[in-house]
Amino acid sequence: MSTPDKSLKAQNLKWLWSVIAADALALCFIAIPDFPAPNELKDFAWLRVLGAGVAPVVVLVLTSLISSDAKAVLVFWRLTEVLPGHRAFSVYAPKDARINLDALRKNVGAFPENTREQNAMWYKLYKKVDSDLPVAQAHRHYLLFRDLAAVSLLLAPISALLLYFSGASLATSGLALTFLVAQYAATAVAARNNGVRFVTNVLALHAVKRRA
Repeated sequence: MSTPDKSLKAQNLKWLWSVIAADALALCFIAIPDFPAPNELKDFAWLRVLGAGVAPVVVLVLTSLISSDAKAVLVFWRLTEVLPGHRAFSVYAPKDARINLDALRKNVGAFPENTREQNAMWYKLYKKVDSDLPVAQAHRHYLLFRDLAAVSLLLAPISALLLYFSGASLATSGLALTFLVAQYAATAVAARNNGVRFVTNVLALHAVKRRA
């Protein structure tokens, strides 16, 4: 039986591949002035067939090159205790207007102060509501944007170097690098926001009623 994490990642595969494919096309248009116009790409149907076969493997390889902990560092820009669960009760719960802290404390018990204990307690609470739609949705979006951020940063220097050593100008290579770094920054912020929302959605549910 698949875990919720694996199931959500599987759902995100097509979106990850779509963005990677769009990035590849954008870089081709940047680097190759006579690259076929979008309405002419229908003549390259064999590329779509090939892509459909190798896309899942490519995406899995790219997203597996960086560990989950390293991805969290890239998203939250912290070197230790990077997950929002580490600050679930001390930082994020008090900031969320939906969460009645007294009700939450009554339903789940005293809030831990240690960051590792906060994350452990939050995860225990999460497992009780992991199938709830707002929780699952925020979790899925967090994983999607986290993986996009990691892949964008991974591909940024690789794409720039490949273009440069393939004969592209330094300016063109720099433009490709800037494009992917900007994409990394945008998706990292999106992942961070969804990660925090994921944490607070769990706490908001537990603040409403006690769950076995």
